[in-house]
Formats: sequence, C-alpha cells, structure tokens
Amino acid sequence: MTPDFWNTPWPLPRIYKYGLLPYNWITLNETILYLIRHGETDANASGSWQGSTDSPLNARGWAQARALAQRLARERVPLAAIYSSPLQRAWQTAQTIAQALGDVPLIPDPDLEEFHLGEWEGLTYAQLRDEKGLWEHMRRDPDFAPPGGESARGFAMRLLRSFQRMRQAHPGQHVAVVSHGGALATVLALVVDQDGSRWPQYRVANASLTQLVWGAEPRVAMLSDVSHLQEVGGLDPWH
Repeated sequence: MTPDFWNTPWPLPRIYKYGLLPYNWITLNETILYLIRHGETDANASGSWQGSTDSPLNARGWAQARALAQRLARERVPLAAIYSSPLQRAWQTAQTIAQALGDVPLIPDPDLEEFHLGEWEGLTYAQLRDEKGLWEHMRRDPDFAPPGGESARGFAMRLLRSFQRMRQAHPGQHVAVVSHGGALATVLALVVDQDGSRWPQYRVANASLTQLVWGAEPRVAMLSDVSHLQEVGGLDPWH
C-alpha cells in the first residue's frame, strides 16, 4: 500500500524481534499461522484498491512468490495445510508455495478475500479517503457499505469465521494463510487487540511472512518479514 495511505505512526504490540519461533516453543493448543500477503500486482504498483477484482500477479509478483516459496521449503516449515483466497493474485501465490513444499493440502476459502468495495474498486487510496470519505464512513457506521460492496462489520465477521475454522481444525499445528493486505491487517487487529480499528498497525508487504501464535493470548511473533525478497525487491520502482 502507498505511503499516503499509511500516514499514521504504527507501534508494534507484542512483537518478537528474532524471526520464527522455534517449533518446540509451541504448546499443544497453540495454532501457528503463517500469514502471507499475495505477491505484487499492477494495481498494487499504481496504488489502487483491488478488493474483489480478480487481478493476477505481475512479473515481480511471480518472482516474489517464488522467493517466498523457496524460503518456506528451505526452512522446512511443517505445514498441515495452506488456505488461500481464491482470487487470482492470492491463489497464484499459494500454488507456487504448494508446489515448492510438495504434499501439503491447498484449500480455497472465499472468506479470505479482500474487502469488497463494489463500485469504488479501482480507485486510489487517496481517492477513497479524500473523495469518498470511506474511512470516515466506517468510523461512524461499521455497517456502511459502498454501492455494490460490503460493510466493515461484514468483512470482519467473515474473516473471523475463516480463522476460527482454521484454529478449530488445526490445534497445535502449523498452517499457512495466503490472503490480502487489508484482510490480514484486519484479522490481526481483531485477534490480537480485539479492536478492528487498530488494523493500520498491522500493515504487511507483498509476499511478506507474518507469524501469528494463536493460543490463550494470541501474539504476533513476526510481522511482515521480507528478508527473502532482498534480490527481488518491493514496491519501489523496479529497474
């Protein structure tokens, strides 16, 4: 997402600095979720909101997905399953990971799709904020929905349904979730802080890796790690 959109400070609560938690630190009832934002798309590069628009990865997005997949294979992360939004940009990222890891089930879940903004999709973040007043609308009324889109409350509830299903299906296991920037930031705020309005603190980069340890007190062990993208790059101009 573009700098004009992320224009407030974002202190990171309960963050451990040193990467993935060792597997033997995980208690029996903790589900370890590896949260992955899809690789880059042309809309990401232009600063436009895609939402439910089914856009594919661009060339750098494919390179980012391969770099992340290679990292997960190299680190031998013991995944029980990979859940993914079925939108192309996420599904292509998830397929790349599944191919690198071998025999890991890949499961589509529409509840992991990005925030649907209906007729407002394709606008820039600045247009959504300044012309449409989206965030002010949502602050005043969580049931507000853009024309043809969904409300913030509806978005949050479907995300929580998805993550609760995963937690119940995989106690004490490791699971990868491939989704979208707004979706992952929102669910982290809901699960860790019990406050969806704190989502700007949990921004994640394309093809980044975030580790959520979900036990009695959910905590973020790593946020938006992109160390595997050093040779590929992020949203700076790609020469």
